[in-house]
Amino acid sequence: MQNEIQSAVGFAHAKPEKAAELGALLVSFAERSRTEPGCLGSWINQDAQDPNLFVFYEIWATRKDLARHLGQSYMKEFLAGRDAYLQKELEVRQLTLAGTPEQAEAADPAEMNQKYLDAYAARDIDAIMAVYAPGAAAVWEPGKAVSGDEHRAAVVEFLKLDPQLSAKVAESYVVGDTAALVVDWSITVPSKPEMTGTGRGLDVLKKNARGEWRYVMTNPFGSV
Repeated sequence: MQNEIQSAVGFAHAKPEKAAELGALLVSFAERSRTEPGCLGSWINQDAQDPNLFVFYEIWATRKDLARHLGQSYMKEFLAGRDAYLQKELEVRQLTLAGTPEQAEAADPAEMNQKYLDAYAARDIDAIMAVYAPGAAAVWEPGKAVSGDEHRAAVVEFLKLDPQLSAKVAESYVVGDTAALVVDWSITVPSKPEMTGTGRGLDVLKKNARGEWRYVMTNPFGSV
């Protein structure tokens, strides 16, 4: 199958008085992009010699995903008003991967359970969110799922309680690029005994364009 991965690199030369504002705006765009379907990565860099120059780099799984991103209202609004921030025209180059990409070996999706536990034990919010696919959701109370910034904020607050989490995959089912894990878990929250308990959850994972498994739903209450 033909590789569809798309990437883009751009150069934004800010007006000196607008550099800080533009930098913060671009960073917020990258964070938002990473929650969109098909986003494999989005980064903002500031030139080490010229603080007014910002370089962005992003990767999308397909042309359709990139087109959808460019059609987002926040992107259209920025592009329409970019002259207020820039001292010269925004330079963007769309790239395609040269040569034949190496496909990542598909690991057992059950291995993601340990990655999840390791990230929690390390209290590493970025590592925790990295096991999720863009746009993934997590159920934090029966009948209520959160995703994106709301999900990240919920994890940050929960980690402040110093929870002790353990989990074991009881059953694993794989159909094509989709997997379901039945997980037996236990959690101890010293400062909030009412949150301490055990349960059986259901997690759903999808394989991305690089052959990596990522959670699209984690539900400790066992129903979707």
